[in-house]
Amino acid sequence: MRRAISQQMSFGDGFIDPSLYQLDEELKKVDELLSQGPLLKPFEALFDENMGRPGTPAGIYLRMMYLKFRWGLSYEEVEIEVRERLPWRYFCHLSLMDTVPDATTLIKLNQRFGQERVTNLNKQLVGHLVKDRAIKPRRIRIDSTTLEAHIAYPTDIGILHQAVRTLSRTASSLGQKIVSHVRATKKALARWGASSKAKPKERKAQGKKILKKVAQLATDTLAQSRQAFKQLSATAPSQLRQEFSQTIELTAKLVQQTQDKLAGKPIPQRIVSFFDPEARAIVKGKLDKPVEFGRTLQLVQDDSGVIVHYEIHRGNPSDKTELISLVRQTKKVLKQAPRELATDRGYYSSENLNKLSRLGVRRVGIPKIGRLSRTEKRHQHRRWFKELQRFRCGIEAGISLLKRRFSLGRVLAKGSPATAVWTGFAIFAFNLWQQT
Repeated sequence: MRRAISQQMSFGDGFIDPSLYQLDEELKKVDELLSQGPLLKPFEALFDENMGRPGTPAGIYLRMMYLKFRWGLSYEEVEIEVRERLPWRYFCHLSLMDTVPDATTLIKLNQRFGQERVTNLNKQLVGHLVKDRAIKPRRIRIDSTTLEAHIAYPTDIGILHQAVRTLSRTASSLGQKIVSHVRATKKALARWGASSKAKPKERKAQGKKILKKVAQLATDTLAQSRQAFKQLSATAPSQLRQEFSQTIELTAKLVQQTQDKLAGKPIPQRIVSFFDPEARAIVKGKLDKPVEFGRTLQLVQDDSGVIVHYEIHRGNPSDKTELISLVRQTKKVLKQAPRELATDRGYYSSENLNKLSRLGVRRVGIPKIGRLSRTEKRHQHRRWFKELQRFRCGIEAGISLLKRRFSLGRVLAKGSPATAVWTGFAIFAFNLWQQT
């Protein structure tokens, strides 16, 4: 059952000076945009109106998520701020008599709504802005950046230690006893940390010896866990049972990965985190961060600054292979092909230029990789081409703003679905803020 959102004042609100809860221009504009019925329908449709206790209205939920990502707050902080600030409380359509949804409610709603609804929420917002002519996306610019996962710098010994510890704890919670190697792997991790003062060759040899020992302990724990899983009774909690199965499967991959490393074999899709196994090592050529760990985010921005489309990819796929897909999806969202497009040279290929022309893009500002012919030099020195390249630089400022002010500098959610929800709400808040 869903409780309807209302701006009706309570008895206690009448004793408060109205100027204390007046909204500023930004919140007024955002409140107007969030009052659109089509934005709320997908969220309201998930719940039966005739069953269950009254829950948090979708309008209140979306407004609190906007405040969270607009000001870079935690779930606990946004709960406190909405409870204590009268303008924020009234922005969320909560009277003094209403209870503010707590942090755990917001997190559970994120899990229930899922990434698909949040992705569609952004598409509907962009469609609404195009329909009302608030934006006229004739030109678009595309770039990629790294969504940094909230993980420590990975080591093979540390990841195996986490796997052994999790397997031992889960087996114990299910009433199954296995020989715990947690202390042994923890001591091995300490020895590896203490070897940092040794010479490089000595440390490499010592590290290989420690890793081989930890791999043996992890293999033994894995074998015991598989045996314990077979002995589980039918009355065991299904959630713990599923978690145990997934942990066993992931540990098997980690053990195989470690054996490949000890054998000197290449590992193309290397797991860098036990708690976020889909995060990958990403090299973007940055001097301050040679290697980042997380996912790749592709952004499509129009000339008004609105993110009209985005995609999250595991690892670091080549930009040139993603360009046509991005333009096609953008065309679906906007219901028209952009007239001009600007990207950096990482998206360049002659095949992409031909396909963009067939998609209806009239002017493409992508510098060619390598030596230029005379014709190509004249082409890239044209006035419109230089203007598109200057226009392209603006997306760097948008990416910086998303990371500094809208919580995309380091994604605190774990797992691909939660990361997609986090990223979707950050972009949703960014687009709403652009219209204020």
